[in-house]
Amino acid sequence: MQKNIFLLIALLFVPLAYGAPAKQPTMAVLPFQLSPVVDTTHIGEVEITRTLAEREFSNQLIQFLEKSRKFNMLTRTQINKVMAENRLTESYWAEPGQIELMGKLLVADYLVTGVINRLEVSAVRQNITITGETLPRLVATFKSQFQIIQSSTGKIVLADQVIQKIRFDQIRREIPSSERRYWTVADYSDLLFTKAATEVGNAILAGIYPIKVIKVSSTGVVLNRGKGVGLEVGKQCKVVSQGEAIIDADTGEALGGYEEQVGIIEVTSVEGKFSKAKIISGAGRIHYGDICRLLQTEIRENDAAYPRVTPGW
Repeated sequence: MQKNIFLLIALLFVPLAYGAPAKQPTMAVLPFQLSPVVDTTHIGEVEITRTLAEREFSNQLIQFLEKSRKFNMLTRTQINKVMAENRLTESYWAEPGQIELMGKLLVADYLVTGVINRLEVSAVRQNITITGETLPRLVATFKSQFQIIQSSTGKIVLADQVIQKIRFDQIRREIPSSERRYWTVADYSDLLFTKAATEVGNAILAGIYPIKVIKVSSTGVVLNRGKGVGLEVGKQCKVVSQGEAIIDADTGEALGGYEEQVGIIEVTSVEGKFSKAKIISGAGRIHYGDICRLLQTEIRENDAAYPRVTPGW
């Protein structure tokens, strides 16, 4: 009888042990600050003020990380309330000694803090070979430095910078005219912050939860990243296999692991919670758990020239 009771209890706990989802860490994105050396800029007639730049970028970044489903994200309202009530500073980087305090008050496992140190829009002269014209094309540049801090220890988990360039004439090729028909200059401004937040968000995810292969077939793979988190149809990734961890002989700190590229994949569909990709190279070498890193597509300054028949940037 006693044996049967223990067996029943064990059976009841098995589904709990295997079905319970892993606890998501909590993350707080502290307000990014615009460097004092950055002057107010304009996109067309829209003035990008300090307040607008800081608010829009932070909001876009929070939304991006929320869509990843990897973190419980604190809202700007929650963060601002705690910082105001406890007189915590909004400096470019969270001040030494305040990290642990912020983490405890915000109940956050990770803090993201950073500075926007370049935000400008310039006109680049472009030669149109067919017509012999020289036309100005607007190029927006956004540069941000950021840190991810583990609040329990105050340790910097990741420090990086992202530079995002957007050519407005290229946007016209990427986004159908039917979608841009009623766009205003403000929509182009929003797109700049969206793309910049996507780049920073991808860097944050890659530093903590990189894209991974969760299923492999003879011709394709399934990835653990879905819609709205940086993956798009046509994007390519290099697939790497992680080797043995490298440990610092002096401190015992894990310094990462050796990575070996095993293949290239191209995204073919993006679903709500996962994506599918075809194998370009490396069939037979790609395995479950391998890490995928997005390949960056460089903007060419000298695209094929052809005359413009519609007004635009």
